[in-house]
Amino acid sequence: MARSCVVMDEMVREYLLFRGFTKTAQALETEIKFDKDKNMRADKITDHLLSFVFASDLSGLKDYWSYLNKRFFRKIPNTAIHKTLIKLEDCLYKYYIVYAHQSQKHDKVVEFFERFGRDILGGGNRETWREWFCFPYIKNPELNPIFKSYFHRMWSDTVHTSLQNFISSVLDAVPLPALLQWKDHSFDEVEEKQQLQREVTVLKMKLQDTSSVNQLDENTNNLNKQLVTRSDLDIAEDFYIISAGRSPEAGRSPLTDRSTIPRCKNGSFTCLNHRDYTEHTAPLIFARFSCEGMFCATSDINGALKIWTFSPDIKTVHSFVFKSGIYSLHWATKIDKLLYVGTGDSKIKIINISNRKITNEMSHSTENLRIISLASNVTCTQLVSSATDKDQTVSEFLVWDCKTRECLHVLEITPLPSPITSTHFNHNGNLLVCGAMDGMIRVYADYQCIMGWQSSPTAIHTVKFSVDENTVFAFCRDGSLSQWRLYPMSQCLYTVTVLEVPPQNIQHYGRDIALDSEGKYLLVGRGFQAVVYSVEDGIVEDSVLPSQGSKVSCVDWHVPYSTRLCLTATNSGIARIIGLL
Repeated sequence: MARSCVVMDEMVREYLLFRGFTKTAQALETEIKFDKDKNMRADKITDHLLSFVFASDLSGLKDYWSYLNKRFFRKIPNTAIHKTLIKLEDCLYKYYIVYAHQSQKHDKVVEFFERFGRDILGGGNRETWREWFCFPYIKNPELNPIFKSYFHRMWSDTVHTSLQNFISSVLDAVPLPALLQWKDHSFDEVEEKQQLQREVTVLKMKLQDTSSVNQLDENTNNLNKQLVTRSDLDIAEDFYIISAGRSPEAGRSPLTDRSTIPRCKNGSFTCLNHRDYTEHTAPLIFARFSCEGMFCATSDINGALKIWTFSPDIKTVHSFVFKSGIYSLHWATKIDKLLYVGTGDSKIKIINISNRKITNEMSHSTENLRIISLASNVTCTQLVSSATDKDQTVSEFLVWDCKTRECLHVLEITPLPSPITSTHFNHNGNLLVCGAMDGMIRVYADYQCIMGWQSSPTAIHTVKFSVDENTVFAFCRDGSLSQWRLYPMSQCLYTVTVLEVPPQNIQHYGRDIALDSEGKYLLVGRGFQAVVYSVEDGIVEDSVLPSQGSKVSCVDWHVPYSTRLCLTATNSGIARIIGLL
């Protein structure tokens, strides 16, 4: 809807100017500048609403919430939505109180209860507010058992996410005016026309290669699974070729012959093409796309690290060899030129792709530790590292300043120390989820462990936040893949067994699962194949990618541009990029 509003605004503006209605066009410009609906964008509406919380503007918060209620919320004839609305309104006002207290604005807290105390007591949710009336008179409410959970970053992030998701759902359900409905229908017609054009193109291609009428009929019946005009890999190549100043058609390299590419078994995806990187001579242990997708980094058990590109042609950019071995590999978030390498001699190497050399390093104080997990926050200012010894009896968990390369904090692993095997920051870097050898999932905020629960009797190999960050995926040594809700804590939503025969003597972690950019699918290595699971409603096997002839050791998913590009690595030393439709 947001895109339709922007396009329609432009069309109306163009029409007014064409008709000479300049004053009306100027009035439209003025109205747009002060648009309270924020082009029907849920994220913008949420940010504007929370800005009143951060400014401790109680009147503004109340007025804008009332506006949204009259403008959108009341138009939805769904009692379930209205119940959620009441709960979110309560959470929003509690967030206002907590933030005002954290900002040392005690007068704003008192003002809230003076202005709305009677309204709250007279409302339907008086029981949920009864204890809050003592809030202004408690010296340290953040230490009080009743209010302690409201001061955790996890709670405020949950309020933000839930609020945005709710507003997005409401906007999707709001009845549209006829003009916007016409625009949406026109978009659908254009897409349908483009789809028909693609079908015609593909049929012409099939006619040229078909030797019999029976083959033609069979291919036509399977048309929905084989429609191809330009693959995501082709589109991704165009970005890189255009950036280099060349024509996409002139700069394209030949792809693998599509007629020889095996198809996925069942499911939603078709394998369009693949490319193999064959420069390694030993089994691969890590394979990672860079954050912007311009580079790939792969490492093997001999400590060889290779950085390479796949567009327009597969080309090795640089090679390194680490005698102590490589135990973790992490691209800096939002900076495509920095790669962090965790080695077996307690060191973290920082490689600058622009200079093609190791520019800096950081080192744990204990000697001969293996850096088994690395993760940087969204601003790339901090890096967390986990290290353990060969026997996995020692555990160190540190936070580093990426600029000064100094250790900022030593994170406590509670209730009992256990090596952290996998780490993942949320979108703003405020939360850090960790998996450990003891089978526990822990969540950190402000360098403190705010929650933790036992997810498996065996070690956790990989943990990942879901895209909405309300849940966490965990892949464990026993071959199980599970999804856990963060709030309420430790609620297991789904569990499936991926590997019937779990691997033994694992020394490398954080490489078993990868999410696509939309958070709808999860890629997992399973034996000689990579498997795509749908995670929109449970964890359901969707597609099985073609066998690579050797055991799949790690997987990754290309995030930029929402492309369907997967990266798999095997024990045969081959890394493969697969384009999916």
